[in-house]
Amino acid sequence: MADALDQDKIDSLWAKFASDVDQMMDRINDPMDFAVSPGSSLAGDDRASDPYHVSHAVQMCIVAGVDHLHAMKSLLIDLNVLHSAAPFTLVRGALEILSSAFWILHPAKRDLRVERVLRWHAKNFHDQHPALESLGISDAAMKKAKYARLGEIACRRGIDADVTGGYRSTEAVIYADANAQRSEPLLSWQMCSGYAHGRPWVYLGMADEDMFEETDEPGVFQARVTSDPGKLLYPSLNAQWLLSDLVELVERRARNLFEQLR
Repeated sequence: MADALDQDKIDSLWAKFASDVDQMMDRINDPMDFAVSPGSSLAGDDRASDPYHVSHAVQMCIVAGVDHLHAMKSLLIDLNVLHSAAPFTLVRGALEILSSAFWILHPAKRDLRVERVLRWHAKNFHDQHPALESLGISDAAMKKAKYARLGEIACRRGIDADVTGGYRSTEAVIYADANAQRSEPLLSWQMCSGYAHGRPWVYLGMADEDMFEETDEPGVFQARVTSDPGKLLYPSLNAQWLLSDLVELVERRARNLFEQLR
């Protein structure tokens, strides 16, 4: 995408990205924003999933996603620092987190939204238990009790799925890629994951390379791998578009439609 744009257009897109991310940072710092109206669809989701409210999980993901994007924006635009991998890692985190929230909230059926938020919490317990167990503040009984609570809520709703199995981030990103209105996060997430994990395919395929002389080892060259803001633009815009799709979805589900008709 960025290769087909001139520098003025790239600069314009980055300026809008920065402005939008700053505005979203203000929103997540406002405790009155993203309020759930009584009688709204999202309020019903919260009652059905209590105490693991759908709205709380989605809001937590929005906060974390915006925080990742704001950190990248602060480095790149405010401080004018472009690392070769770190900004892509931050965007990857945003894409993954925002995809998870979209995956939870987007389905039309309430029971599916409840099932997914329970699976999201199960994944949280999967990750939490080994960390806390190493500190001596969690044990198998505590873990079992948390999973049992998730199962009880699913049973109460007549949900047959094993919600204690959690979910995989890939599932959420693929779902968002297929269902978001503006964003296509899958390719961006895969590319950014390559940077995050130090995969040669993305470093050598996407980054700019300045080749140096051959080393003492035959056929091996030293290379300085750099990047440029244009190559970071595509995944960043996809994260921004996914955030916009998610926020619109949250706002629509959080409104009481009957109040708007009065």
